[in-house]
Amino acid sequence: MLFGTQTINEQGHLEVGGCDTVELARAHGTPLYVMDEEALRQRCIEYREAFEAQADKPIVAFASKAFLCKAMARLASEAGLHLDVASLGELRLVAEAGVPLDKVTLHGNFKKDEDLEAALELGIGMVAIDSIDEYRRLSELAVTRGVRQRSILRVSPGIDAHTLDAISTGRNDTKFGITIETGAALEALEECLSLPGIELVGIHSHIGSQILELEPFQLLAARLMDFLLSAREKTGWSAELVVLGGGLGIQYEETDDPPALQSLAGAIIDGITREADERGLETPRIGIEPGRSIVGELGLTLYEIGPIKTVPSADGGTRTYVSVDGGLSDNPRPVMYDAPYPVLLANRAGEDASMEVRIAGRHCETDTLIPAAFLPEPKSGDLLAVQCTGAYNHTMASNYNFFYRPAVVFAKQGKAREVVRRETQEDLLARDLD
Repeated sequence: MLFGTQTINEQGHLEVGGCDTVELARAHGTPLYVMDEEALRQRCIEYREAFEAQADKPIVAFASKAFLCKAMARLASEAGLHLDVASLGELRLVAEAGVPLDKVTLHGNFKKDEDLEAALELGIGMVAIDSIDEYRRLSELAVTRGVRQRSILRVSPGIDAHTLDAISTGRNDTKFGITIETGAALEALEECLSLPGIELVGIHSHIGSQILELEPFQLLAARLMDFLLSAREKTGWSAELVVLGGGLGIQYEETDDPPALQSLAGAIIDGITREADERGLETPRIGIEPGRSIVGELGLTLYEIGPIKTVPSADGGTRTYVSVDGGLSDNPRPVMYDAPYPVLLANRAGEDASMEVRIAGRHCETDTLIPAAFLPEPKSGDLLAVQCTGAYNHTMASNYNFFYRPAVVFAKQGKAREVVRRETQEDLLARDLD
């Protein structure tokens, strides 16, 4: 599978953004994260336009936890997107990138005082309130500063989005938000409206990730409108904004068939509009927070292939292990979620696959990156491209085994620019106090 601007050139090499991946690996080393800059920008614009074509002043906010560096924050902002952040570190980076902070939302199930104080100091657009303790503390801090913080209340709708347990966040049994079903969310909303220092403008919910159907989003629309009807009846309050989180899946495998952006926008907007009308509510402004579905397919990771071993397998046959110079520390998702990824040999991209192999990382663990990959017969020194690593690879990378986190390059129109440099041994040792 090829994504974005990816092509196979006359040399049989994989190209991204007009850049030969073999040359990128030679210039920047491996492992290497490569992002398709032109396709990224276009994807952001397409997301915004899909919702703007069907709704009045929607908010499309890039979920920066999926892939964050200053270059990406600027790109998303320049494309007309808001941003959401989930930590003080993400907030500070976005601020240093020059993103207008009135278009930033701070998330998180445990915001410490330093997080809330930074949000107030920087004049952040919204805080997504996640608990009773949080809105009480936010009120105190805002009053001390003499401000009113625009906020949205995160509620848990009790919806199973039929995705992996580890990335399903809309059920009742979750750390995120305040539960609707028990009445806790309505009580919290009523108290929140009474507190000084907080301007409650809406509600927020997120039901999970890698969702490949539209039905969960439509069900969420109905559940949130039921909640807003109860809120109006009890308090007289009407929401200005309803944010439905993100969660749209991407094509990790041939069988994955995510909905088109226009279909997603239509399902959400029609759902909110219809459900609001049926309950006699005004249609609120609609917000959405895509992350993976913007960056996931438009990033890849390049690895050098090293030792190759054929060993007896448990079924009485043999298995060929292909080791690469990365793995768990630059892509923990296969170990965490059994996440699949498509692969190809970047330096022999035009050749037909002829054998099944297992791609193994170099860490002192089992560290299986791809359990079963079909490739042309690989050789030591080949260049492996793991596709669809744009989301939750760079941002989840670690220094396990004291490996260095990879560089990130943006490729566009035949030119590549390094936007995050590779770590060095000096970087890792600098934090160690003897």
